[in-house]
Amino acid sequence: MVAELVRQVSFSLALLLTIELAIAAPPMSKLKCKDHCGNISIPYPFGMGNKDCYFNEWFEIKCNESAYPPTAFIASIEKEVFYIDVGGRAIVRSPIISSNCSGRKGDEPINLTGSPFYISIWNSFIAVGCDIRALLMDDPLLRIGCDSRCHGQKDIDLREMLPKLQTIDSNGYMFAGSDCNGTDCCKTSVPSANQKVFHPIFNQSTDGCKLAFLAIDGGSPFDQFLVPRHPYVQFLMLLDWTINSTLMRAVDNETADCYNNAGVNASEFQFKCRCRESGYEGNPYIGCAGKITAIDSHDIYS
Repeated sequence: MVAELVRQVSFSLALLLTIELAIAAPPMSKLKCKDHCGNISIPYPFGMGNKDCYFNEWFEIKCNESAYPPTAFIASIEKEVFYIDVGGRAIVRSPIISSNCSGRKGDEPINLTGSPFYISIWNSFIAVGCDIRALLMDDPLLRIGCDSRCHGQKDIDLREMLPKLQTIDSNGYMFAGSDCNGTDCCKTSVPSANQKVFHPIFNQSTDGCKLAFLAIDGGSPFDQFLVPRHPYVQFLMLLDWTINSTLMRAVDNETADCYNNAGVNASEFQFKCRCRESGYEGNPYIGCAGKITAIDSHDIYS
């Protein structure tokens, strides 16, 4: 009976230890570095504070803890960030480029040239206005944009229209401009995975208010519920990010795989890494950890 009791106690202790290990997620930031700005997780190579906490200046995060809730910014590109995926994606506030809109100050265009960031193909380009042609790209060999027409009116009511342009379905996927079919607004897809500049051009336009922006559209490959909703943020966009060969060489190739990011032109930043799916998880840039598996009671008693 004593032996049976000892075996039961041993099983209970082993089970408790297994649960504790399973709960303890592998670290995502460097040792002694802050890993959150408010509710936003900050995985390495991103980091805050001490320079040792982030890989280089491109990945520095500034955290405004005086705001409620605290807000995080990618300092190098001056973008508010809401979610960072160690697999190479970041969700940021989308700038709205406007023209001739009374009472509205337009945001600045985006230029990510030379940085490790790219505009993701999971965004849509959306333009709003009456009788306008908005161009995402105006190159002699590649001209991409869309036309928006209004019937019986010369201008639009932004306060009424903008909130209707973004919806979330029952599965949590975010859709932008679902009804933008060329009347009052229009949309088109981002053409390639190595887009660095967002500076839309309004062509063939009237004097009315017109604006353009990028926004995450439905079917993007991550859980939208991870993205907090803020009343002051109208649209979110997705950026891809890559690392350079220096950081790639520091990754343990026994537990992680690195690859040349498809679609990215030759540049200093062109690699992505991830923990091997067969038994590892965590952050490849600081070290993947072996996955914890549950202990079967039969194994303990055997």
